[in-house]
Amino acid sequence: MGDGEIGMAGRGKGRWTKGAALALAVAMTAGCSAQTGLEVLLNKGDSTTASSSAGGRSEELLGDAAKGGQPGAAQGIASTDKARPEDANLAAFEPNGATNAPHSGGASGDAAAATPPVKLENPTDGTAHFAAKQGDKLIALTFDDGPDHRYTPDLLEVLKESDVKATFFMVGTQVKKYPDMVKQIVADGHGIGNHTYHHANLAKLNENEIIQEIKTTDALFQHAVGFVPHLVRAPYGSVSDLLKSIVSDNRRELVGWTVDTKDWDGATVTAMRSNVNKNARPGGIVLMHSFGSKHLRNTVKLLPLIIEDLRAKGYTFVTVDELLAAKAQNKKAAQAHSKKMG
Repeated sequence: MGDGEIGMAGRGKGRWTKGAALALAVAMTAGCSAQTGLEVLLNKGDSTTASSSAGGRSEELLGDAAKGGQPGAAQGIASTDKARPEDANLAAFEPNGATNAPHSGGASGDAAAATPPVKLENPTDGTAHFAAKQGDKLIALTFDDGPDHRYTPDLLEVLKESDVKATFFMVGTQVKKYPDMVKQIVADGHGIGNHTYHHANLAKLNENEIIQEIKTTDALFQHAVGFVPHLVRAPYGSVSDLLKSIVSDNRRELVGWTVDTKDWDGATVTAMRSNVNKNARPGGIVLMHSFGSKHLRNTVKLLPLIIEDLRAKGYTFVTVDELLAAKAQNKKAAQAHSKKMG
């Protein structure tokens, strides 16, 4: 299966009490379990809020080099691709109390250089066992930025009625608010992935900041459903060599998309349906959202239509895990054929 062009959209921001963030950092960097750190994070005294706006950017599928594009804005919320310390309070994540603000391309300064990086725990979700049949046209539907109680239940209902499995890339602030929906998503057989805690622009963060954005959401997934997913999607499609290295070194898969429905930007159902039908390809990944825009009622209306359209064209719906398994299967078969012919 060939990789394709992708774009990423959406922006979220969250706020912690500084004490809760610092306590979580101390617990987790001191070698405590994710569950121990999470007990601090879920303390009743910690108030967390989240909101979203949207923008667009393009990169190569599954973590290839970024190819440009500019973030935009939606819902009247100013869009900026810089994670703000006052929102994320990422300085509190730094080991030994380092206070350098988020910046681009990795740790800088003597204090940061002298501080050993925080490490991610290994993902603990099961490996997808999926064997594609010769000639299968596979496609994966994905939903970003949720979950919530407004649109996610309706999307799950459509997926259940259509007997389709999808993949939800979830933001930690939303996982914390709606663990019941995370449980429902998993119980329904859908895949899940880590979309950072604050919907941060990971290309602007150093190593420890990137890891903490992922690790905090890992802990919330562990608490909600008992495992840590291995799929990661970078907000905005904003990637760096550092991010790709961290993801690879920690046995994660960086996942993008091939079709952006632009549901976050108020595209009409008719326009989105045409977009999907025009740009769907075997091995493709379709981007939609389950939270983060006032326009997502259109997504709920769109979903059964594109399922019907793509099925009529012979597509089989799979999770991203299953798509990756099929891609690995095809690669292995191609290598075996090449060796035989050579």
